[in-house]
Amino acid sequence: MQVAFERDGVAVVRGVVGAPELAAMRDVFASLIPEIEYPRGESGVLREITGASRAIDPLMTIACDPRFGKLAADVLGVPRVQLLQDSLLYKPPRDGAPVEWHQDFTYVGFLTPPRVIAIRIALLPEDETNGCMRAVEGSHAWGPIGENKALRAASVTSLLDELSPERRDRVEHARVLALEPGDVSIHHCLTLHGSGANPSERPRKTIILRMFDAACRLDRSRLPPGSEAYFPVDADGHLAASAFPVVHDVSA
Repeated sequence: MQVAFERDGVAVVRGVVGAPELAAMRDVFASLIPEIEYPRGESGVLREITGASRAIDPLMTIACDPRFGKLAADVLGVPRVQLLQDSLLYKPPRDGAPVEWHQDFTYVGFLTPPRVIAIRIALLPEDETNGCMRAVEGSHAWGPIGENKALRAASVTSLLDELSPERRDRVEHARVLALEPGDVSIHHCLTLHGSGANPSERPRKTIILRMFDAACRLDRSRLPPGSEAYFPVDADGHLAASAFPVVHDVSA
């Protein structure tokens, strides 16, 4: 899987989570994002909660599940992986908003080298009709696109205007990441990806776990002034495990 991931910057693993665990994950999700009416944005409704595992023990248990840590270590080809961030993403039926084409690196690019990945756990079926994710295979090799917005942006903005005509054509042929409940997709922080609207009668509910190679170092120059306190490091500049839990370690 590592070779394919290094080539494509994205991978899908089927049937990672079984039915009983899925039911428990849906319960955790519903406790944080219930199916109620949310304020509508310009293009629809998109609800996302980030970092809740720090306060919600059942979500932290999911985020630190060793299966996900091993998947991250396998695609990165590293011995030790830490949790950077967790997110819950909800697109309601009929008016779910799209997510613009972007790189996660724009928002989490304060780690160097850029060895950060996102693991997405589908709690319900995801396909083009309810706004599943699409990814441009191989786009992680393009490097960072656009300006750094780490801790500076309230929402994701499109990178399409930053692309050459050739690369825009690649977007038109992006891979559709259709998932069944319990399937997992993984993408590199430099992989260009986005998702369509959800006009269907089915909601989309996804748990997202962002993990990184523990050998990465913090680049303070990419953080807004005053935010360094939220990113404690050890003597070598690695993010402290006390704040960013180790989820896989072959030496443990």
